[in-house]
Amino acid sequence: MDLFVLDRVKIQAWDRTLFLQCGDGWIVEEAWRRAVRAYVCGLDTSDADVALATQLREVPGKVEFKTWDGRCLPVPDRAFDRVVAILPPLDATAALIRDLGRVLRTNGDLYLVYASSVDGDVRDALAQAGWLRAREIARSGDELVVLLHARGSEAPGAGPDQNSV
Repeated sequence: MDLFVLDRVKIQAWDRTLFLQCGDGWIVEEAWRRAVRAYVCGLDTSDADVALATQLREVPGKVEFKTWDGRCLPVPDRAFDRVVAILPPLDATAALIRDLGRVLRTNGDLYLVYASSVDGDVRDALAQAGWLRAREIARSGDELVVLLHARGSEAPGAGPDQNSV
């Protein structure tokens, strides 16, 4: 699944990218290698995964890992150009999606990766959070995984953009 995501997500040099639920951090490290001169942060709710990712892959100031509580992202407002959230089943709440929007910079990109079986729930949560124009950009070959993209606000501090791509 990591390659499915990385091959479709726009990652550029100088970007600041956040990965939510990054597991052992391979996807974070690979995104950093592909982007060159980028900062990539991985968050996970598992202390064990974050410890392993930190031990194997951390490059201070360039590739970093943190734990989070599954509800509130422990990062500053408007800190990232890209957010890639790998949503476990039943975790697509409007509150979480609003928080993902909070950490995006103006015109930042939000990517949601989730099981196709919860597609309606994720789209409902997006609409409740104000992301009205998110679009599907890919499905895995077996149709089990969906990748959605939404663009952040045109105006800083305004939240999700009603006119996003």
